[in-house]
Amino acid sequence: MNATILIVDDDASIRKGLSLVLHDKYAVITAANGSEAIALFQRERPDIVLLDVGLPEIDGVEVLQQIKQNDPNAAVIMVTAVEEVKTIVKAVKLGAYDYLVKPIGSQELLLTIQHALENKDLKNQIKSIQQSSINKYKVEMIGNNATVKDSIAIAGAASKSSETPILITGESGVGKGVLAKIAHYNSREVPGPFVTVNCGAIAKDLVESELFGYERGAFTGARADGSKGRFEEARGGTIFLDEIGAMPLAAQVKLLAVLEDRVFYRIGGSRQIKVSARIMAATNKDLESAVGSGEFRSDLFFRLNVVRLDLPPLRQRPEDILLLTKHFLEKFNAKFSKNFKDVSPEAQAFLLDYPWPGNVRELRNTIERITLVENSNTLKLEHLRVLDAQKQDKTNGLTSKIVENELDYNEVTKNLIKETMKIAGGNVTEAARLMNMPSYKLRYRIKKYGLNNQLN
Repeated sequence: MNATILIVDDDASIRKGLSLVLHDKYAVITAANGSEAIALFQRERPDIVLLDVGLPEIDGVEVLQQIKQNDPNAAVIMVTAVEEVKTIVKAVKLGAYDYLVKPIGSQELLLTIQHALENKDLKNQIKSIQQSSINKYKVEMIGNNATVKDSIAIAGAASKSSETPILITGESGVGKGVLAKIAHYNSREVPGPFVTVNCGAIAKDLVESELFGYERGAFTGARADGSKGRFEEARGGTIFLDEIGAMPLAAQVKLLAVLEDRVFYRIGGSRQIKVSARIMAATNKDLESAVGSGEFRSDLFFRLNVVRLDLPPLRQRPEDILLLTKHFLEKFNAKFSKNFKDVSPEAQAFLLDYPWPGNVRELRNTIERITLVENSNTLKLEHLRVLDAQKQDKTNGLTSKIVENELDYNEVTKNLIKETMKIAGGNVTEAARLMNMPSYKLRYRIKKYGLNNQLN
């Protein structure tokens, strides 16, 4: 559909001349004064406004101000008979996209409008991408639990300061990474990269080079051209230090200095590098106890603990268990083309009674497995037999029950592999990706369960 251009000028001949130039490419509406222009803008919402500065009664700059109050994203091109620097500067400060000086050439007019439309379209795309990113992570942090709601609200507020560290605590699987992403995507109009570093997964002698990078020849085996660290990769965005409690003491000293001074040096380097990333950290450890035992520096703990968000385990959020179950059913119904609509009363009771040692992650994985393997419109108690096996093992440890459920588990695993291989079109690599495991493990299980002939 053609863009709409609103021409605002008290000179009828100018309105007519501009309309003739534009009518082949755009839908054109006109206004002869400021009051008419404001009313037309509110009613028609044009894509571009060509606004004369020298209007009677209400001048163009005041009209611009009212249009911007009505719609801060409005694209307005000012038109002036004389290139008055003060007026132009004021209009630009109020949000005018550009200005044209009369008499206006046809080519200049068309080119300026084209650029204004492209600029507006780009801003809309960026806003759409940003909003979809925010929504993506907000929808994953679902819950009516008061503590969870408070954590989300505080994360959003704290994200407005790029230099305030955020510490997120909670058991594995409660959603610490998701909460960090919510804070990140609420932080800026166009957030920079979100860089995750798992401090527990890096060899102790490599933590500093991983975080801060190194220069050529800094140590044996260093790349000839040096290397950026994760802090530099996160420039303008967020660095998320997961499992911060596992960070070696030597690296803790350097991280504290970075938090205090907002600068660092690569290993073997002499050039000071400014930190432009927000720092967030997460842990499933009791850091206060770690401080007491000397495993974690007290000064670093207090520096990180400026804004603290504690996420409760799922067993302490009973009001959220069924809510999350239904959310994950909808998510995986769409992914696997299934139609689970309800949860039976017996299944609901089991879900509420189960202790969920793996928290939200365990619930998510359980629902994903069920929707992939089973064909039903109701989640039933029998679908939860693997969890029931784990529960029975923990509560009474009956050997016969364990053996019986181990057989059930093997059947569920076989069915899971068969269904996943169908979805992946027989491609083991793709099936392994869907099942979140290395392909060599999937090949081993296919062989173990004697499924080679059944999958051909």
